Amino acid sequence: MARDSSGATREEVAIHGRMKLVFCGTGAFGIPALRALVAAGHAPTLIVSQPDRPQGRHGTPAPPPFALVAHELGLPLFQPERVNRPEALERIAAEQCEIMLVAAYGQILKLPLLQLPRVGCVNLHGSLLPRHRGASPVQSAILAGDAVSGTSIMLMDEGLDTGAVLAMRTTPIGEHETAGDLHDRLAQLGAELLLPTLQGLLSGALHATPQDAAFATHCGLIHKTEGLLNWTQEAAVLDRRIRAFTPWPGAWTFVPGKSGVLRLGVVQARPVEGCAPPGTILCADSEGIVVACGHSALLLQQVRPAGKKAMSVEAWLRGYALEPGSVLLSQAQH
Repeated sequence: MARDSSGATREEVAIHGRMKLVFCGTGAFGIPALRALVAAGHAPTLIVSQPDRPQGRHGTPAPPPFALVAHELGLPLFQPERVNRPEALERIAAEQCEIMLVAAYGQILKLPLLQLPRVGCVNLHGSLLPRHRGASPVQSAILAGDAVSGTSIMLMDEGLDTGAVLAMRTTPIGEHETAGDLHDRLAQLGAELLLPTLQGLLSGALHATPQDAAFATHCGLIHKTEGLLNWTQEAAVLDRRIRAFTPWPGAWTFVPGKSGVLRLGVVQARPVEGCAPPGTILCADSEGIVVACGHSALLLQQVRPAGKKAMSVEAWLRGYALEPGSVLLSQAQH
């Protein structure tokens, strides 16, 4: 039976002692898992996060969400600019961890770093691998119209989300669910799944299953410009796009007016019946704004004017006259 440097078996460490963990995270996805580990008495000995970045109108440096929670919990925090550099490797190696956890960290871990933990590196990923490998699995599941999603926990290798899977939990995607909603549910599923997975890995009771690359799909980073709505697309496609890009980067269109063209964010919508040239306003009243699409139409129910908070269409129309027959614009027409 495998023993660590202290002479204890992996099973004894997992059941009777505190697991020696380093946790790498930047975004919010790993926060529920971090809180669950601390609550269970397995607080990581080191949190690795990205450096503080300029945020807001004034560009004031601010810590990422994962680092904020590390501060709150009083955990040691390390924020290297490049985690694969020798000085970062030296700092992490000093922890002599059994497992290094990774969740929405934002940097690719190279082989010297992957080899530091005695047992291995474990990643929490917001999709049912091998589907949606990459940086935007939650948004991509909604964009693709997937009926289900889930959280995967895998052993990391040098590939991008290609490691063997230790555990997985599925969940249906709601008809009106946004990426923000799904992200939070998947993060919670990961938190519930993580502790028994780590204990099973350390005890040797859990064995990883290789991914079938024949079923792999890939997704990249989401860019701000992707939120612009193209009214020549089908209403169902635009509905998924709006939900996938809520809360970030947001979906939007351009609205014609007396003083020029204004940008209008679209927060909530649903497909309805309707037919006219794409972008044409079919109706604008207290029920919402009906916009013709490449196929069928979209009922806009909640919008966000530039520089303001989200509001109902009814509230927005009180201060903005939008006549049926006018046309919402794409960037190409703007």
